[in-house]
Amino acid sequence: MPSSSSPPGEFSVEIVMENRPKKRFFAKHAKSSAMVVSLAIHALLIVVALSFVAVTVIQKDDQRFEAKAVNRPKMAMKKLQVPVKMKPKKPKPKLRKQITVKARTDRNMPDIKMPEIAGVKGGIGSIGDGGLGAGAGVGFTMPEIEIFGVKSRGEKIFILLDASPEIMRDEMGGIPAYALIKGELVKILGGLSPTTLFNIAVYDRNQTFVLFPDMVAANKANVDKVDKWLEPLNKVLPKMGTSQYGPSTLGPGGRLVSEEFLEGKLQTSREWYKGSALAMKEQADAVYLLGSIWGTQWHNLEERPNWSPAAQKKWDECFQQGLKLLEQESKERIAKGQPPRVIRKAPWEINMAYFPDIEFPPQPERYFYTPKDYKEAFIATALKNARTATQTRSGLAKKPKAPEFSYNVIHFMPRDAGDYQAQYDISVDQFKTLASISQGQYRSIQGLEEIKSTISGKTSK
Repeated sequence: MPSSSSPPGEFSVEIVMENRPKKRFFAKHAKSSAMVVSLAIHALLIVVALSFVAVTVIQKDDQRFEAKAVNRPKMAMKKLQVPVKMKPKKPKPKLRKQITVKARTDRNMPDIKMPEIAGVKGGIGSIGDGGLGAGAGVGFTMPEIEIFGVKSRGEKIFILLDASPEIMRDEMGGIPAYALIKGELVKILGGLSPTTLFNIAVYDRNQTFVLFPDMVAANKANVDKVDKWLEPLNKVLPKMGTSQYGPSTLGPGGRLVSEEFLEGKLQTSREWYKGSALAMKEQADAVYLLGSIWGTQWHNLEERPNWSPAAQKKWDECFQQGLKLLEQESKERIAKGQPPRVIRKAPWEINMAYFPDIEFPPQPERYFYTPKDYKEAFIATALKNARTATQTRSGLAKKPKAPEFSYNVIHFMPRDAGDYQAQYDISVDQFKTLASISQGQYRSIQGLEEIKSTISGKTSK
């Protein structure tokens, strides 16, 4: 309809909007709403199902087993009507068969080195006394050795033989007495078990000679080598020289020991010590020293004190005169078929022998080595030269233990040493102490007659 307010000649169109109700969201999205409802229902069902299963599993009762008592019939104990005494039966003795094989001591064993076994000193043990014997067998028993009445045990034996002038003094019996000692020693070595290892050294004041490079088996071949080596040593000859004695007369073989083995407090290596230290280097079980005096076992703590020129001149002149007297006396003896007189050709010994009333030179302050010093040096040398211990599982080597050894001394000395008595008295005390603290034995043999009686097995009066 034309509006009355519109200008004439114009038409206006009026759109009349009907008042219809608006559509809701779910009405507009009917399909989407159905899907959401469906998902919600399914989720609810899943939650309910899971809850049901969880509750069912958690609340499920454990199975239990109930044991039922079983009644077993019991037998009534019956009392014995008659007492019975039971006597134990004695086992019958079983007879054992024993095969006895006579030992052979002349078996020539090959020259072999016995292997070291961890935990066993010395290696493989001896087989009885020189081989298979009554009740003998391979074991780790230590063989026994006896030298001039001194017994010891060991698989490795080291012998030290004194060849210095002091052991051949007239008061001792001279060279003839030494020949007896040397010969008896060879016989003793020949009686050792062939499985025993040994070595031997000969010493003077400043030199030591050893026969074998290391320990060897005490078989006949090696004992024969000892015999040939010692046979010309200090031997009494019809026309021997006035100085034909000492280590220079040893037979072929052997070597000079150049090592000093200075351990602990020791600053000098003289006489019997160098050979003893060599025995420790070779891991000896038993050491036997056949010697005469303790010796010059000291070192000076200061310079020698000054001495008057007149006293020094007289001292030197007496020494030269004493050498001539010794030479003359020895020649007279040789002419009579006797061995020469043996004296160390040094000023102190010569002047003491021929001019005992002469003024002796003053001596510096000294440190005198004790038996304890030597034992400590022995142990240090043995440990330093011990063979590498068996490796442990961790790869670390075991620390070597202190060696076990015996140091035995057979001390040859005169019955009446005269001017040398103080020297022998000191030697007795020192050697006794060294043997005692080293698990060894000490024995003194005085003079030629006691040497003879000891060898023959008689008791000296």
